[in-house]
Amino acid sequence: MKKTVLALALLALVLFGSVSLAAELVTVPYTQYSSGGTATELEAVILFENKNSTFTRYQVAFASCTCRGAESNYRSVMYIELLNTKETAGEAKIRSISFSDVKGTTVGMWGDSNPIYMQPDKTFEYMDEHFVQKLVGCTKNDIDAWEGYGDVVDAVDVDAVAGATVSVSNITSVVRSMFQYHADKYYKGK
Repeated sequence: MKKTVLALALLALVLFGSVSLAAELVTVPYTQYSSGGTATELEAVILFENKNSTFTRYQVAFASCTCRGAESNYRSVMYIELLNTKETAGEAKIRSISFSDVKGTTVGMWGDSNPIYMQPDKTFEYMDEHFVQKLVGCTKNDIDAWEGYGDVVDAVDVDAVAGATVSVSNITSVVRSMFQYHADKYYKGK
């Protein structure tokens, strides 16, 4: 487990040369799914965290899919902004999420197959439009209602992402973990 965390941190340094490691590496546990729903508990690495008065920016690296070899799947880097100003943590929302660029700056990396394995119409662009961007505006409560592998949050049309169960489940699992980390740190149990 420690080797995986270190490997993710080194990957971040290679991919994003401007990233500096903090004195302590911050990780969050998440459930990583393989085909068929086989669950493994892994750690996602928070590469950076930047709080301002209304939201916190995060960049987090995690294992995308372990179903096939590294030539097809590797680590994803998700950029996500979570609101700090809601009354309770459950009401905190996703302000922005990306696996590529934000305002011309590369902030993330899609680490899954492109297109999704055996789903030629499920390219990164398709998944971004029909899944990732549908998460914008979702609250912690919405994500907490997610029932796990094979389920989608209410904001996402299950038919649109059919056949992409592993990708959808792993991303949702990491988002859930990030919301919990955010709630513990910025809402102190509210």
